[in-house]
Amino acid sequence: MTQTEGIAMNFRSLVSTDVWRDLIDRGRPQTYPYKSVLLAQGESPDCVIALVDGLVKVTQSNEGGDHLTLMLRGPGEVLGEMGALLDRPRSATVTATRRCTTVVLAAHAFRGYVERHRLETVIYQLTVERLNSHERLRADLVNLPSTARVARVVMLLADEIGRAQGTRGLLVELGMPRTELATMAAMRRSSVLAALGELQSAGILILGRRRLVITDLHRLRTVARGEELLGCKSRKPATPAM
Repeated sequence: MTQTEGIAMNFRSLVSTDVWRDLIDRGRPQTYPYKSVLLAQGESPDCVIALVDGLVKVTQSNEGGDHLTLMLRGPGEVLGEMGALLDRPRSATVTATRRCTTVVLAAHAFRGYVERHRLETVIYQLTVERLNSHERLRADLVNLPSTARVARVVMLLADEIGRAQGTRGLLVELGMPRTELATMAAMRRSSVLAALGELQSAGILILGRRRLVITDLHRLRTVARGEELLGCKSRKPATPAM
């Protein structure tokens, strides 16, 4: 994933226009309303979904019944591909955080599509990149103070789904309350809101109800590395979420 323009490495970015079009042409168009579940954790991997437009939230439930937000995904993603290729139950739930336009392809048809276009390496590359990104985030969050943790998560989201907002900066559509960033940052909700407030006061972010605008990408990266936020008192490492 690029670390300068907020453009994600996703399936669409790794294949040609013709290969992407072949996937779209072979599938069944389907629209999912806001808050509808596209894929459910634990269910049979009977299909793969190509996200043409919209935004989805990827969550995972643990043994304690907690629902953890893992990531947001935008247009150009293929959802459920690993379950279909490995014939394993869904590892996470995917929910529409705004209306989604998709194409649904049966699992056996997707496997044939992958074989026909020799996409095994592409999917492996994408899977490894996502795993590495997740592991880097977990490692980075261990010793960072709370504001740096939140800045690190916002940077990850900007790389995944950010898009230019004219001359104002980089828009990150969340499609969910900002408090849901808490599980991504391994923090309490109140600590996340306080850290976002600091970043806004410093002129780095503009906070919307379900969106963020990054107005100073360079300073956000600086804070995400753990450097002190100029004009704000340093804070102790955040209390991990319970």
